[in-house]
Amino acid sequence: MSLQQELAEIIQHELLNAVFQPIYATDKCELYGYEALIRGPSNSPLASPQMLFDTALECGLLSQLELVCRKISITRFAELELSGLLFLNVSPMIFLQTDHPHGKTLSYVKESGLLPEQVVIELSEKYPIDNPLVLQKALMHYRDLGFRIAVDDLGAGYAGLKLWSQVKPDFVKIDYYFINQLHLDPVKREFVTSILSLGQKINARVIAEGIETEQEFEQLQDLGICFGQGFLFARPESYPIRDVPAIIYNHQRSTLYLPQLEQTASSLLQSAQTFHMNTRTNDVVNYFHKHVNVNSIPVLDGKKPVGMILRSDILELYSTPYGRALSERKRIKEIMNDAPVVVEASTRLDELSKMVTAEKDDQLQWHFIITDQENYVGIGSIRDLLRQLTQQQIKHASYANPLTLLPGNVPIYRHVDRLISEQRTFYFAYFDLNNFKPFNDVYGYSKGDAVIGLVSRLMQSNCHANDFVGHIGGDDFVAIFERENWHHHCQLILSEFDREVRKFYNEQDLNQSGIYAKSRNGEEQFFPLLSLAVGVVAPDVSICSSHHDVAEMASEAKKQAKKFTHSAIFLSRRTKPTSRCEYAENSKIG
Repeated sequence: MSLQQELAEIIQHELLNAVFQPIYATDKCELYGYEALIRGPSNSPLASPQMLFDTALECGLLSQLELVCRKISITRFAELELSGLLFLNVSPMIFLQTDHPHGKTLSYVKESGLLPEQVVIELSEKYPIDNPLVLQKALMHYRDLGFRIAVDDLGAGYAGLKLWSQVKPDFVKIDYYFINQLHLDPVKREFVTSILSLGQKINARVIAEGIETEQEFEQLQDLGICFGQGFLFARPESYPIRDVPAIIYNHQRSTLYLPQLEQTASSLLQSAQTFHMNTRTNDVVNYFHKHVNVNSIPVLDGKKPVGMILRSDILELYSTPYGRALSERKRIKEIMNDAPVVVEASTRLDELSKMVTAEKDDQLQWHFIITDQENYVGIGSIRDLLRQLTQQQIKHASYANPLTLLPGNVPIYRHVDRLISEQRTFYFAYFDLNNFKPFNDVYGYSKGDAVIGLVSRLMQSNCHANDFVGHIGGDDFVAIFERENWHHHCQLILSEFDREVRKFYNEQDLNQSGIYAKSRNGEEQFFPLLSLAVGVVAPDVSICSSHHDVAEMASEAKKQAKKFTHSAIFLSRRTKPTSRCEYAENSKIG
């Protein structure tokens, strides 16, 4: 059988398999949708998409193949009841075929019970054409039917800037080529930054394809790309995953719970000579000559900062032929930098750092302007900012637990105190290992540390990005939830722990469901397998005054949870410390 005959049979009998790769909104830790991809029969020379579509193009069957692919993808997406948007690849070549039927995609969508706005028509870059008018007309047709539009990012052909401006796609995709090793290639980073900027101008969401390493993911997050897909998260599957990978949650948690830099821009405040914007340039130059250590001068209009004069700029201007003669009588408002970095005195240092580093003008390397209610109060030094950031990061790093790198006691206490001061309802879950000391005695501290690492990983992977996960020390952990479904996630941690911890025991101890070790009084005793005790409290934030009150209640709840011989959760009914209430009856959740 020839390839053409085999292809015709595949199309006729719809012998294709749709696989789906998740697309994530990484900033919100949400599953955003799926891209549908097609695979040929596994026992066929047309199994690979490349061979399948190349053969269809050669045999003049691309239109027929595309329609079958869409039908199968839409139907399967609906059957699986997948959430989010469905991204459908469409070859632009079919728009040149006059016999390509119209209205089929919409009918497939309606037959499957979907809505057009749930479907994104994604132009495939595989077979580009050089007729932007045909493309524009086709895409506008899909948009008029209610579909959303996604285009490829490459600057030629149908993805050119002209098409962008005319069609205004809902999504722009950045190809794998530009994502691969992005963190090592400044040219690729500049390209991605430019695409993001253009996308924002036309209100298009920018999606990074082909994310395969943590370094690429981290770099994309730093650049502000909030949508992505790739093998790092999930491969295309017939039954795709429906959850958000732990790496996305962990990254979001790390950004949400960075050590709080309590100091503000006011701590960097310096006094500086200022000039009114109508001052003549020559007066400013003379000032620079007399004060050789001054590099930046704020320019004001009354009390309002309107610009900055930089020594390097103005002296360079004077060094050019006729520069002095042409400029010395000008007002400084005509030559100043009219877009300096201006921050309120109350701006936190971590926020200030992002503002300064986002500034693309390399000459803004000396100072920024500090205001109070938009009125000028002084300037701050970039060097001082970096020095304070470094000192505070070193200080806060000392608060992290060295084994798990999770926030330690000080960040935990501060987070609880902040929740109380802001009157935000929360659940405080205190995790503790049962029988950990005898396990350490028998199996050694190395395996004990590995178990601690297991608990850390399970807590991070099963908690949401908005949940605070901390390590008090030893085998004690905390998770702080601001949502009602905390119990489900705690139970997931316990279930996975009970399964995974068995890998740390030898066969004999597994068979007897525990170990023999010396007790605290020196006598040999049988201890069951490791388990997790979780004591949970829901503090009344209108009564509790600090983390001390919460710690007292959580410790008591943990003691109750440890009375079980298996992993268990104990929810205390106490909402305020004993010193402020009579001891209330507690309830358990096993």
